[in-house]
Amino acid sequence: MSDFITIVRAVYSGLSQRNVAAMHGVSRNTVSLHLRRARDQGWLTLKDLDALDDTAVARDLPKNTSPRDTTFKMPDFDYVHAELAKPHVTLKLLWEEYVEKCRRADERFYMETQFRRYYHLHARVHKATIRLEHKPALSLEVDWAGTRIAFFDAEAGKMSRASLFVAVLPCSRIIYVEPFRDEKLPSWIAGHVNTFQYLGGVPKTIVPDNLKSGVKRANFYEPDLNKTYQEMAAYYGTVILPARVRKPRDKASAENAVLISSRKIIATLRNTQILSFHDLQQRVRAALEHVNSAPLTGKSESRWTSFLAEEKEFLLPLPESPYELAQWGKAKVQMNCHILCQRKFYSVPFEYLGEEVDVRATQATVEIFYQHRRIASHKRLWGKSDYATVAEHMPPDKLFFVDWNRERFLRWADKIGTATRRVVEAILDRAVIEQQAYRSCLGVLSLRDKFGPLRLERACGIIVSRTSTPSYQQIKNILEKNTDIPEAPEEAAKKESGRGFQRGAGYFGGGDHA
Repeated sequence: MSDFITIVRAVYSGLSQRNVAAMHGVSRNTVSLHLRRARDQGWLTLKDLDALDDTAVARDLPKNTSPRDTTFKMPDFDYVHAELAKPHVTLKLLWEEYVEKCRRADERFYMETQFRRYYHLHARVHKATIRLEHKPALSLEVDWAGTRIAFFDAEAGKMSRASLFVAVLPCSRIIYVEPFRDEKLPSWIAGHVNTFQYLGGVPKTIVPDNLKSGVKRANFYEPDLNKTYQEMAAYYGTVILPARVRKPRDKASAENAVLISSRKIIATLRNTQILSFHDLQQRVRAALEHVNSAPLTGKSESRWTSFLAEEKEFLLPLPESPYELAQWGKAKVQMNCHILCQRKFYSVPFEYLGEEVDVRATQATVEIFYQHRRIASHKRLWGKSDYATVAEHMPPDKLFFVDWNRERFLRWADKIGTATRRVVEAILDRAVIEQQAYRSCLGVLSLRDKFGPLRLERACGIIVSRTSTPSYQQIKNILEKNTDIPEAPEEAAKKESGRGFQRGAGYFGGGDHA
């Protein structure tokens, strides 16, 4: 009742009803109602109010509440709350079903406004969330925080800045945050995978911004998604629905989560010395748990308790193992029936010679696809080996229709000189499978076009005199440095005399002295 006296006193003191309503967080109608009741009781001045106490006010004021009219059928709001979790179900639809049910039973029903009012009261008392805008587990909004966190990178030996990956479920507002060294595709995918592990399930849709690592071309109707990002979503059974360009309201929860992360995590760590990336990960994880465990504004529930009570059971189940990052690219099948991937060569059936193929590379395997059909698969090379070759992929000599073979390379080499032939022979003999050497042989022979046959022959002669395992790069280095060009006699003499005047041993006390 003291609020009643305070509001009336403020108006009697000369403040406008609009200002009093704003100061006390009530409507102007409420202020007018309080004034009318005060005047009805004869409290017309400040002196009248000074003589009152809370007991008198409670006794003299009429009660503004009345018992609910029990002739109206009260809806089953536990059922309403459960039904709201289902896709496309709205309060209006549930009210219409309630009205139809009451009419069939010849019972009085509430209009939509009262139906919504009673549901709000029920949800605030009995439930953690009110499902008016967001369905549980329907969408996960993701983004990078704009502000970065400084830390000492022991690997680089200098200060670096980490980016924060932020994800939020709008219904329960639970947040996941993780630092990454960069904002590239592997970090983006890892952020999603770790979010699913943290939540213990997968939402039905993912709403990202139109960042380049996830969306190659932004379009509201047919966005061009990154192939790896799309594959990750398909692996977990979810769908990616990018937000519209320059429409932050499409992912308002993510924008708010970024703001919370910036205030509760980045700002909290601003004066902390972070001595390693591992230390940064631990500090961010601890700050995240504090954010998710703190009570929500105006509620006794936290993000965690709200998530566990209202949303977790609606998430899609996790697969048996986490998604393994796969990078996609394109390559052309070369004349030796291999494609180049990350500086390593992998064989392809000879039928696809000269065709452009799709390459999918993980930490363990490299798969090659032609027109969405897998045509080859290899264990990924990480060591010194440069070639992964399946013998069946190589064409029989009679079927090698382009006529790239040993004899042809040797004929080309003979036209240049004996030393060039010896180099080509050594490269061919060194290959486990002959076709692996075709690329190097072609590289050696192509040096003729740039440096001429005479210089190429001289460079090959120098190499075969130095090593039994010549390579294209060794010959190229000799030609580029011009070490194959013999020096003129006068140039050699200049080098010999180029040391200038030198004092002999006699000057320093050496030799015979009288």
